[in-house]
Amino acid sequence: MKNRKVKTSTQTFDIVFEGQPVIVKATMFETHNTEARYRVSINGSPVYIFGWDSNKNRLAAIDSGNAVMAMPPLVEAAIGQELYNKMAA
Repeated sequence: MKNRKVKTSTQTFDIVFEGQPVIVKATMFETHNTEARYRVSINGSPVYIFGWDSNKNRLAAIDSGNAVMAMPPLVEAAIGQELYNKMAA
């Protein structure tokens, strides 16, 4: 079995939530079955893992890792949409 090296890069973008800027850093990676996942940090928080959620039919936080706080649903949706737009580009 060949090991593939996938070039990863971290993207930084801003969203506004309740009038406050939110700085998002996202790094794409692939799982063993080549599904795209993203390590996402919000304002320097511990990492959330984003991936395709078939129940929501969009990219969403599927694992909160070491994050203590739950992500507000509107922030999750905005980040998922931004990641989706970047994937389609």
